[in-house]
Amino acid sequence: MTTQALLDRLEAVRSRGPGKWSARCPAHIDKNPSLSVRDGERGVLVKCWSGCDLREIMAALGLRIADLFYDPQARPGHRLIPKPLKLDRVALAFRLELAALDRRLRAERVLTAARNFNGATLTDEMRERLMVAVAYIYQDLERAGVFEHVADTLRARAFHERTRVHAA
Repeated sequence: MTTQALLDRLEAVRSRGPGKWSARCPAHIDKNPSLSVRDGERGVLVKCWSGCDLREIMAALGLRIADLFYDPQARPGHRLIPKPLKLDRVALAFRLELAALDRRLRAERVLTAARNFNGATLTDEMRERLMVAVAYIYQDLERAGVFEHVADTLRARAFHERTRVHAA
């Protein structure tokens, strides 16, 4: 696989100098690009500075670790692009449900704390900041619902694929 072929699969790619790039890590929710990509001597070098395992990163891209190595039989400058791996819908659904659970638990803690505040002791600025925080929490609860819906859809598709394969 070429470095460019890998970069084409990533989001928020930025050049960091000759043969160096940063991008959002596909293995976790990455607001600030933490994935480092470099040209190596025998392949593409990939590292997540947030601590994601290389297997997790490659699975999220639908690739294998072996795909990072340049094809020794290809002519220089003409490396083969591998076929993407089949998406593991059940594993992805599980990750989405974990993300939804995390959001719901955090939201519950913040909303409980917000309910216990005495509004009379807060300044107008503090009260406004609290309201903004609560608004973000409600957005997180909506996201959790979306994650759960997508996870349910992925599980249903995986189930239908298995039953279709077994029925044939």
